[in-house]
This record gives sequence, structure tokens and C-alpha cells, in this order.
Amino acid sequence: MPISDTRKWKVYKSANEILSITQTLLSAKGATFLEANNRRIEATLGSEGKTRVLGGLFVSKNTLPIKVILVINEFAGVTEVDVSIVDNLGFGARTGMVGKYKDYIQSLFNELANTLQVDNLPPPPPPP
Repeated sequence: MPISDTRKWKVYKSANEILSITQTLLSAKGATFLEANNRRIEATLGSEGKTRVLGGLFVSKNTLPIKVILVINEFAGVTEVDVSIVDNLGFGARTGMVGKYKDYIQSLFNELANTLQVDNLPPPPPPP
């Protein structure tokens, strides 16, 4: 059974800005893009081969194969982004890898959220 997690965010950027920011971030991590437009981004990271040969216990979290999917819906003034991160190991057991995958997925969510400034409203005005 795949290891996955999903988030729904509101981002105060245009769909094109989100596309550009996300492509830059994931490209720096060595992503392969399967689809990339202002409505949907789908990319893979890591190495299934290396993970299978060396074993999930012996590879770094950045080597774990994952798929990142963002579905982008732009509305007036705000953009909703549905983000799914799923392990991309394919068929087989994930013995000893569940915790490493969950940590890696959470760290990617955190990095994406910080980079996109999720729910980052303008600061309140200074007190009078």
C-alpha cells in the first residue's frame, strides 16, 4: 500500500507564480516533470532503482522515490492548491521505510508551504 499524504492550501499568488516557484524548487531537487502547467504540476523525485538495490534503510530520504502532484485552481484574489505527495516505489513491501517516507513527505510539505507562503495574509497595520 502506498504511503501518501494530501494538503489543501490557499495561496495569495497567481497560478503562473505558483507554477514558476514550484518548478524552481522541485528542479533544484532533481525532479522530472511529467506535467507542468498553470492548472497541474506532476513531478517525480528520487530513485526507485537505487532504493530497491540498496534498500530503503540504507538510502537517504532524498533518494526515496516519490511523486508530487499539485492541482491549482485560481479564484479572485486567492488560489487553491491541492497537493498530494505519494511514494513512487511501485509494487513491494515498504518494510523499514514508512517512518522515513513520512518524515520526507512532511519535510517536502513544509518546504513547499514556506516557499509558496501558504495562508500568508498581509501583516496587520501597526497599532495607533
